[in-house]
Amino acid sequence: MTKQSQELNEQRILSHGNQNETLQQTIERVKQRIIQTGDKPHVTVARQLELLNELVGFPLGKFWLQNRGLNGYWTDYGIEHQYQRRISGIDTEGRSLTELEKFILDKNPFPLAAQQRYINCGKIIQNYVQEDIVFTSLPSGVMRDLLKLDFTGVENFRLVGIDIDYESLELAKKLAEEYGLSDQVEFHQEDAWNLSFKDEFTLLNSHGLNIYEPDDDKVTELYHQFFQALIPGGILVTSFMTPSPNIDPNSEWDMSQINPDDLLLSKIIFFDLIDIKFTAFRSSSTTKLQLQTVGFDDIELIWDNARIYPTVTARKPK
Repeated sequence: MTKQSQELNEQRILSHGNQNETLQQTIERVKQRIIQTGDKPHVTVARQLELLNELVGFPLGKFWLQNRGLNGYWTDYGIEHQYQRRISGIDTEGRSLTELEKFILDKNPFPLAAQQRYINCGKIIQNYVQEDIVFTSLPSGVMRDLLKLDFTGVENFRLVGIDIDYESLELAKKLAEEYGLSDQVEFHQEDAWNLSFKDEFTLLNSHGLNIYEPDDDKVTELYHQFFQALIPGGILVTSFMTPSPNIDPNSEWDMSQINPDDLLLSKIIFFDLIDIKFTAFRSSSTTKLQLQTVGFDDIELIWDNARIYPTVTARKPK
């Protein structure tokens, strides 16, 4: 990694980063916080310490705890789980998934919504595959969202991965080789809020930035960057997380699709233990207004079952 790459990496990775703590230091810090806070109305200290112990029993749990968010590798791990590990209960290293790991990936409302969102997005993007397209994924992570598409019969196309995280871009390059698409891809390490592209992309796919940014104006600016990067008539495919009923009485969640016990356990894991970073929730009306403000039209919503993590498509007028 060049010095410039490293500086960019450290400047503005919103989703993950562990303040240079060792895992043991993180565990001790969280443990002390739990003890000092004491029993809560919905969970005891003893139960939290038990869950903390279970959380450090598997790689994903350790990463969550240390980083309070996910990088490209672990995002892909959570999304791809529904196609492989959910059925086998075993990871690629031959390790059996723990009960808590299975809960997080199979029952927790947030990862389930993200997995559904991924399926919805894949169907939408596939519809736009044709000759001479230029698709981008931003942040690309490992870029499976584009690499996994069916390009049968399409000879000329370009895929562009943009991410601020150098490690994710390196993983994406390897995955492009696995899919036999190295000649069609290019990668750029850039900050999404400071893109160098103008009128470049046929379709821009972006997930997992706005949920880490609480400032509405900054999210609107992000959408402005997307707008400028798209060609006239270009399509934005993005998503956002809606607030739960305990945050917003006008919540759009469909509680009939959510098991209350699963929701409570996920709240304890993500908010009491991990203290997650992705807490920037927005309503569909706020998101639509932000997109309209920068010039997008033809805005459409595609909901997951629980209405937690909707996909939104929008068009840059011709």
